[in-house]
Amino acid sequence: MVFLLKEVVLSDEEIRIINSLKKLRGRAELRKLSEISGFDVSKLNAIGAILKAKGLIKEMREVHVILRASPELIEYAQDKTPERALLEAVYKHGELALNELQEVLPEKYRDRINIAVAWARRKGWIEIISKDGVRVLKVSGKGLRYVDKLDMDEKLMKIIVNRGVARVEDIPEELKGYIKILVKRGLVEKDEEKVIFFELTELGRNVAEGKYRIIREVTRLTRDIIVSGEWRRIRIKKYDVTARPPVIYPGKKHPYLEFLEEVRRILIGMGFEEVQGPLVELEFWNFDALFQAQDHPAREIHDSYILKHPREALLEENEYVKRIRDTHEKGWITGSKGWGYKWDFSIARRLILRSQTTAVSVRTLYRRNRPPLKVFTIDKVFRPETLDSKHSMEFHQVEGIVLAEGLNLKHLLGYLKQFALELGFKKIKFKPAYFPFTEPSVEAYVYHPKLGWIEILGAGLFRPEVLVPLGIDYPRVQCLAWGIGIGRLAMIRLGIDDIRYLHSQDLNWLRNHSYKIFG
Repeated sequence: MVFLLKEVVLSDEEIRIINSLKKLRGRAELRKLSEISGFDVSKLNAIGAILKAKGLIKEMREVHVILRASPELIEYAQDKTPERALLEAVYKHGELALNELQEVLPEKYRDRINIAVAWARRKGWIEIISKDGVRVLKVSGKGLRYVDKLDMDEKLMKIIVNRGVARVEDIPEELKGYIKILVKRGLVEKDEEKVIFFELTELGRNVAEGKYRIIREVTRLTRDIIVSGEWRRIRIKKYDVTARPPVIYPGKKHPYLEFLEEVRRILIGMGFEEVQGPLVELEFWNFDALFQAQDHPAREIHDSYILKHPREALLEENEYVKRIRDTHEKGWITGSKGWGYKWDFSIARRLILRSQTTAVSVRTLYRRNRPPLKVFTIDKVFRPETLDSKHSMEFHQVEGIVLAEGLNLKHLLGYLKQFALELGFKKIKFKPAYFPFTEPSVEAYVYHPKLGWIEILGAGLFRPEVLVPLGIDYPRVQCLAWGIGIGRLAMIRLGIDDIRYLHSQDLNWLRNHSYKIFG
């Protein structure tokens, strides 16, 4: 009687994984299987999906608690812990006063004396006694036993450092209790590791043991296969020509960044030059140079993020700073009465996160105060706002100024209208407004089909209190200025009604949302 072996169709790659699992006793973690088979983990996952579909392997997942050495622990492993350095120093000298440790300990441990003393005492290695009113350290009886012997936590440290990443279950039982100590000291990071295993099924084991006849499956015919006659014993893989190919999402810029690039091109096309300034700014440039009083409610127009450290920056008390002081206190020669208070130099030195890009404009005017001048900046500003569909605590502003002779409000509205038209906005309106550093001042609104009229910018002509201290020949020379909340304009162009989408990392939204340049 003839017994026919059952058949199974496998590719060369599938055969290699089956054989590799057989060598590993039928079950293996992917990293180990990768070493034996020669396939990387991503390749194993791809072939494994096919083998699972054929019922030859099964996939299992386990979660392991792992331990990683911190940079500090690695440093200790290369030499010694602070408490061991202290133990050796005290043992060598017999006794040491606390005030002598700074000189006796190796230099690398001198800024860790408190750590060394605390842990040496906690381990019972040293005792602190008083001698003639001086606190003195001496090695305890327990400490003497550990001068030439590693403590349990030190043994654990070496295991973790040597392995790079150590699993808790692989740590000797007598050392596991010390894991909490190392974690508490910040020497070890505890984490979870998800591990994937492949295991041969009963069918897979039968195939691996030769109980099934394996028919090779190839994806293409070669000359050697045809000449050797091997084509009679193999199977050519079938292809479904009606199957849809995978969707490929090529890399592209974020739609909001593309919009900002278009804004930049438009302004450069209108004859403007781009300038930049610091994100961390002195209150002097953010407020004082713009005639915003240090004790006036107008200062509250721009609530600010104030730096804790450093709190102040260097500010030279030069002629320009003195002019600003005099302008605030009594108007100087600007024709103004000023604010009538005692200006405080220390307040002007305080550091904040820039709340308006007008600070960049006035910095530029300080360096380049001769007309003609047309500059702009596109950059971030920061204000303590409540995050919602229309507001954010971090957003972009587009700031622009034009310095020239004979300018007036009509020129300002003309620039703003032309800019809006270039961006494709048809509905724009202006209304009078107040800003501490411009007069006359206007606010501009554009129409959003869902949100209605949205305020997008404040603009005006710089006041003499801003221009005259800069050495500008006011009123013959005027300066147009505006600050645009460009994020709100972007919402309209991108067809969104929530400003948070401007910084979205939602891949589905980014893949399906494109930006078309107007025109």
